[in-house]
Amino acid sequence: MLRFWWAEPTEPTLVPSLLTGVLRAVRRHQAQQLLLDLRRLPTLQETVQQWVQNSWLPRLRRCGLRRLALLLPTNPYNMMLVESLLWVSLQESLPYEVQYFTELPAALDWLTNSEIATSDADWPRRYQEPLIRRVRRRQCPAQLLSPA
Repeated sequence: MLRFWWAEPTEPTLVPSLLTGVLRAVRRHQAQQLLLDLRRLPTLQETVQQWVQNSWLPRLRRCGLRRLALLLPTNPYNMMLVESLLWVSLQESLPYEVQYFTELPAALDWLTNSEIATSDADWPRRYQEPLIRRVRRRQCPAQLLSPA
């Protein structure tokens, strides 16, 4: 699982390079779950919006994800923008599940089926900006997997 977030507002012109880095990380780590924390997403210019819709979202479809969790932006304009971009992308069949969240623990629980800790305290470098973190699933002892 990969988690990406903005700890502080970022210059909107940097968004394409940051999102391209997210795609590279998904491919490099062969991540099947991605959490995009868009709560502090900077207001996107129209050219960036078009790039996300026409370039980034199609590449995201081809990167091998199984689940995508989105923490929705707190800014009403950005929330409307994200929802409209995803509505357009949902007109096609997606190869992964998408869920929207307003709280981090709920998003992490859905992505990981509660197999890893799900509080902000479990993400030690959370105040650096922007960040991509990879989490490995915990291994369950064999006795927990066998029927009782």
